[in-house]
Amino acid sequence: MKTLIVLFIVIVALSGCKAQKEEKTPPVSEEKTSPAVAEITPGFLVSTEELAALLDQQNVVIIDARDAEEYGKLHIPGSINIPKETFREQEDLAYKSKYGFLTSPEKAAKVFGNAGIDENTRVIVYGTNTFPNASIPFVILKQYGHDNVQVMQGEIEKWMRERRPLTDVVPAVKPKNFKVTPRAETVATMDWIIDNADEIIVLDMRSFEEYTGFNTAGLSQGGHISGAYPVEWKELAGKITVKSPEDMIEVLKNNGVPVDRNKNYVTYCNWGIGRGTSGFMYLKVLGFKNVRVYGGSMEEWSEDPDFPISTYEVGVLE
Repeated sequence: MKTLIVLFIVIVALSGCKAQKEEKTPPVSEEKTSPAVAEITPGFLVSTEELAALLDQQNVVIIDARDAEEYGKLHIPGSINIPKETFREQEDLAYKSKYGFLTSPEKAAKVFGNAGIDENTRVIVYGTNTFPNASIPFVILKQYGHDNVQVMQGEIEKWMRERRPLTDVVPAVKPKNFKVTPRAETVATMDWIIDNADEIIVLDMRSFEEYTGFNTAGLSQGGHISGAYPVEWKELAGKITVKSPEDMIEVLKNNGVPVDRNKNYVTYCNWGIGRGTSGFMYLKVLGFKNVRVYGGSMEEWSEDPDFPISTYEVGVLE
């Protein structure tokens, strides 16, 4: 089935919608840019041991990105809950469609400032292995200029297996001034994707059933953005947040994805947050330089019948 997919998904399918190309950079040899020697980029992940040693440290904020109900039962002491629903309000949907960012700068400043984060704060995010929710605050912080953010490898499951401390006490937080510095190079809108179709590699981070259109997930149309490569987030995460770099590179190649740290990549899912943001995180962990999240994702793309959407049935190439 994978072989059929690779034959089918060619990124030039979007070229008919191409509007205006950006100036191309000179080609760079694959030997220099392709991560032949795969490695994890330092500064993106922390271990449970490292986090345990930071629980009482000043200028360290721990974000629990799980659902509020899960957080309310038990969480890592001192952690602050910022669930994905925080960024699923109507104002967020409108903003990401128009500007690409997953929430507005005003809201980002409020949410992260109320969590006690400023430019001097080290932020560590954790979630659960059943959904890549830790990637959501990780990416939004990056989009608004806060690079001092990491994700705990292994999520809450590993912390619990190691019998580390848990609590149901919600900490008191002193708000700080979170200054936003929007980074347009981390976001993609529908128009940007169309205008740059020839220059980008698009990754669909959803399930194979959603990619093929067998599961419409409540969208107006089932299927995927024509030319997108299917890379389900679980293939890169496994049960440990992030697989080994060798395994992640192998997954990308097995799904037909051109692997080159200097190429331009766009990741998406249904909502943009969660699986779409996880793709951004995985590629950045691998050292890919130019990665964007399409905030509108299939929720927006599928609304327009004129936009190129592809589906796939076993044994049938469209």
